[in-house]
Amino acid sequence: MESNAVERSSSDDTPQSSEAFSGYRWTYHDSLQEGPIRSRAESFSASVDWSSLLQYAAKRRNGSSCQLLRDIGLGYNHMVRIIQFDDGVRWVARLRMPSFGTSAVSENSDQSVEAVENCEYNTISLVRQKTSIPIPEVHAIEARRDCDVKAPFMLMDCLPGNVGMDLGMKIPPGYKQTFLRRLAQIQVQLATVQLPMIGTIVSRNEDGTYRQGPIRGLGGPFNTATEFFQAWAAKTTFGMTDEELRTASGQYADEIIPSVSSFPKSISDLASRLSARDHCPFPLCHGDFGHNNIIVDDEYRVLGLIDWEASFAGPWEIFADFPLTLSMVPPAIDVPWNERS
Repeated sequence: MESNAVERSSSDDTPQSSEAFSGYRWTYHDSLQEGPIRSRAESFSASVDWSSLLQYAAKRRNGSSCQLLRDIGLGYNHMVRIIQFDDGVRWVARLRMPSFGTSAVSENSDQSVEAVENCEYNTISLVRQKTSIPIPEVHAIEARRDCDVKAPFMLMDCLPGNVGMDLGMKIPPGYKQTFLRRLAQIQVQLATVQLPMIGTIVSRNEDGTYRQGPIRGLGGPFNTATEFFQAWAAKTTFGMTDEELRTASGQYADEIIPSVSSFPKSISDLASRLSARDHCPFPLCHGDFGHNNIIVDDEYRVLGLIDWEASFAGPWEIFADFPLTLSMVPPAIDVPWNERS
């Protein structure tokens, strides 16, 4: 089955256009300077078999011909391209790039790339089944690296909007109250999706329940919040070396470095007392819930919540964290130079 592989601009009007949508603002990829991030993106793009991707998408829509638009979205783990069919319908192809840095998923980690992709798909399916949270419909998933496209990918609905990264991570004052209220509504709905253990969603059982598995970097699944916090304290490492932390801390280094070093032990000592609800059920945590993963139109109306790959059922205290958009740090654990009056 052949597809038209000619790329063109996405500025043309289509049936999926919106009065409150003036176009995609995917400028990050094109604005990249020479360096490892740009090289990684270019190498990945050259390695993908785009013709096979178009053939795959066409087959999923009963042979409808399609083409790639020129827009390229780029995140930490994914490259995103828009596929437009001859009837104007658009899908998004989200392709996973190879590991970048030590924290990325690798074949030698607790969960392979294939497992992570499948866990995300299972999570999306559950949330769409249990709530009305707006999530783009997934039309196909290929979790294997050795597929014809040469990269794991998902095909899903293309929404007429942009995420926070494309909008400078800013929320105009006139839209802020409505936007934050919608985030709160989404978080309340997500709290109703509850599971019997702390862990990821590995697969769906024949009876409609879900099998849970380990959390990347922590293990599990866990039966109690105490077990989760003990595992966190034992396995989580700080994101800087002592030398990097000393440089970043300046005159406060002698105070901050010991505090960072002792924090995991403090969590371990308090593990059995940290959660008000030690036993199940446990709420589903998005894992990266913030403006960066929320698609909005030009009037900041929420169209979709995306990127569920870090999701897991977790303790209520983890679930109840502020969305990343707010980034509220209690004064008692904030850096000294952010003193509040």
